[in-house]
Amino acid sequence: MQQIIIAGAGGFGREVAFLIEEINRRERQWEILGFVDDSEALQGAAVNGYPVLGTIESLARREEPAAVALAVGKPALRRQLAERLAGLRQLSFPNLISPDAHISLATCKLGHGCILCAGAVVTVNVQIGNFFLCNLGATVGHDCLIGDYVTCYPGVHISGGSAIGAGAELGTGCSVIPGRIVGADTIIGAGAAVIRDLPSGCTAVGVPARPIKIREEGGYPAL
Repeated sequence: MQQIIIAGAGGFGREVAFLIEEINRRERQWEILGFVDDSEALQGAAVNGYPVLGTIESLARREEPAAVALAVGKPALRRQLAERLAGLRQLSFPNLISPDAHISLATCKLGHGCILCAGAVVTVNVQIGNFFLCNLGATVGHDCLIGDYVTCYPGVHISGGSAIGAGAELGTGCSVIPGRIVGADTIIGAGAAVIRDLPSGCTAVGVPARPIKIREEGGYPAL
């Protein structure tokens, strides 16, 4: 078994530990060493039976190889973690796919550090970047393009031929009709329906989804 450390001991970190346990029930692959988290209150504590091994920076002092799961939901925070840990050759970032998720690995291209939770479905000929998070029951249709650090919260549905820019955050239960473009670093509110293309760096809500805010920060390239 390969050793794995979960970066982030919050709610989603606990869910990722559960996901890894479910993978191990099907076929033992991982030894969970514990969590790392920057919260001072968690140092030396145990979370759902696993120790908090130290802060994120403690990974830089690690000499033995280990896999790391970046278990934070927000795309910007996940990106920050990835950049902090970049270049540490002792660390790897595997894809974690729930036994109850479905993806056509024969036709889809998947980056590294991706997490597909229970009930997630990625169909065929989908191109996915690094550190993609597909939460419970979210679906991605054929021929979609998914950028780095994209987060799909539970129940998101992305229809075929759509393109989701890097760092986009799709709220619980939102949907994207076929062939739409969601710009980089865009946030889509829970329950929204994307029927028109959305620009980069905006927050869009409603049915149909309309931009209500344009943010100047971000740093992701336009799609």
